Amino acid sequence: MNAVVIDQYGSPKVLQVRRVSTPLVEDYEVLVKVHAAGLNPVDYKIRQGMLKKFYKLKFPAILGSDIAGVVAGTGNKVTDFKAGDGVYAMMPSLQMGGYAGYVAVDHHALALKPKNLSFEEAAAIPLAALTALQSLRDKGQLKRNQEVLINGASGGVGSFAVQIAKALGAVVVGVCSGENAAIVRDLGADVVLDYHKQDFTRLAAQYDIVLDAVGKRSFAECKKVLKKHGRFVSTGISAQLFVDVALSLLMPKKCKMITTGSSGDDLRMLAGFAEENMLKPVIQKVYRPEEILQAHQTLAAGHVAGKLVVKMDFN
Repeated sequence: MNAVVIDQYGSPKVLQVRRVSTPLVEDYEVLVKVHAAGLNPVDYKIRQGMLKKFYKLKFPAILGSDIAGVVAGTGNKVTDFKAGDGVYAMMPSLQMGGYAGYVAVDHHALALKPKNLSFEEAAAIPLAALTALQSLRDKGQLKRNQEVLINGASGGVGSFAVQIAKALGAVVVGVCSGENAAIVRDLGADVVLDYHKQDFTRLAAQYDIVLDAVGKRSFAECKKVLKKHGRFVSTGISAQLFVDVALSLLMPKKCKMITTGSSGDDLRMLAGFAEENMLKPVIQKVYRPEEILQAHQTLAAGHVAGKLVVKMDFN
């Protein structure tokens, strides 16, 4: 099969399209012909070697954790999927391998893709939307009619968080740049704040949950805009954040970090939202495999509105 492969850490130039072996499936795995792969900031961070302390690559490596495609075959003990099914998934535990023609996925990580979405749209969902869902539902313990502020509301995680919070019955305030305000309003935010003009941590309003979907604000900054038993949830990772999580165990206001887990059950829930027109991915651009270098450059530059996707058409 064809795949986008890296043989070392480095700049986007280390990304190469070449022939590699098609993966074999174990008993509980499903072989998926990949039609599209979603890109996430973690992809370029892994490629650069920024996360070597947490996840060391074995070269040659194929990046990409988000995929959508068609079942090409199943392991001997898989009964919940069959050849021809349209599916999507987040690869388990940073397994990656999505930038390829085929990938083997544990069946527990798979779900049938939303019927009303294209493969490109479905591939944009898994990691970002699972992060948003698990941040709000599990870490934030979101309840209907609660007030939620989402920092980075126009980004990959944030754009899904706005929609998921609304689907779960919350009142949503989105924070983004003025140029993306219309996008966030269209996603359903009740109020949109332009961070160039207003610092939400200095305003009088308080929230049940503050989700920092870009990992750029601290618990100390956000604590003042949390209600008495409010929760601050961050997608970032830092030594200070670990300290804040531990210290907040003794406080009414809590600090939480999110480590996203692959989950076929959660993807089925998200597919239900999509099929009920409560969830739709925002895609800035769809690339082809030979444009993967430019895609990673755009990803690393930041300020992407929604998601970037690669259509895995290797001709």
